Amino acid sequence: MYRKIYQILEETGKVKTAMVLNGNHKSEKCLIKENHCLSSDENTADFWKKYEADLAECQETKVVHMGDVDFFVEIYVKNPQLIIFGGGHVSQPVAKIGKMLGFHVTVMDDREDFVTSERFPDADRLIKGSYDKLSDKIPAYENAYYVIVTRGHLGDSACARQILRRPYTYLGMIGSKNKVKLTREKLLGEGFSEEQLNSIHAPIGLPIGGHMPAEIAVSIAAEIVQEKNRYDVSYIDGAVEDAVRKKENGIMITIISKSGSSPRGTGSKMFIDKDGNSYGSIGGGNVEFQALKYAPEAQHGEIRKYNLSNQGGANLGMICGGEVEVLYELL
Repeated sequence: MYRKIYQILEETGKVKTAMVLNGNHKSEKCLIKENHCLSSDENTADFWKKYEADLAECQETKVVHMGDVDFFVEIYVKNPQLIIFGGGHVSQPVAKIGKMLGFHVTVMDDREDFVTSERFPDADRLIKGSYDKLSDKIPAYENAYYVIVTRGHLGDSACARQILRRPYTYLGMIGSKNKVKLTREKLLGEGFSEEQLNSIHAPIGLPIGGHMPAEIAVSIAAEIVQEKNRYDVSYIDGAVEDAVRKKENGIMITIISKSGSSPRGTGSKMFIDKDGNSYGSIGGGNVEFQALKYAPEAQHGEIRKYNLSNQGGANLGMICGGEVEVLYELL
């Protein structure tokens, strides 16, 4: 399933999975897509159907308890995209800061002279075209952060109505209260729900009192960072991904929970290939050594606990004052 996960990540930038940790269906795993659980085992369809609505609501990587069944839910994210509509004076510093923050940056405007490499030297993609046609030029992408800073409410509406029909992580729209109100009323009249419109950050940005374009850009970027880090997710380790793609089989070791202080967070992974080579890390030190040592004996879906408190940590050569649970998956 990991190869499938990495394939979807390349296409959408975000994937959600769930694995059963106990009970009759222990070690079963599914992809959660469009609020449905997709498993390679058709015999488990009825089991997953009971839980898919609640699993679809989960927004972060963690162990979830549902009645007598425990699940490890993982949200994977990769390659965040920042898409800016409008090439005006605020867009320029937003694009620059976005690139500094590691986003793939796209800028679109319906005026050709506003989307040039001279104005946006940091942008990865510049698009000239009508906002009404943005869906033809910008494919849907789940790990996307949209910033609407066009020159008027008509452009804002054209962008918002198309983005609201696709998945996104963040949607913000600049403008005065009156401009935002006009756009909101227009979209409500077109059939969009209050819930959909409430997902728009408008007016855009954190209220830090900025007035200059660069200050407004900082407030927009700060809100994007706040939203990006709102939930704990599993960031992709490139070494682990490359190894899984190239190797036929191996053992994936994942931290599924932690308490107190520990070197790595929930979702951290280490992959061991059939020759015993390891890729990635679950924290280094003796904890990692013990996990590597035990891996050849591990059963698929097995969970082991490592205590990093003063006493347990001393025995492992670490004093972190915490505890981690590690999941073994045989690939």
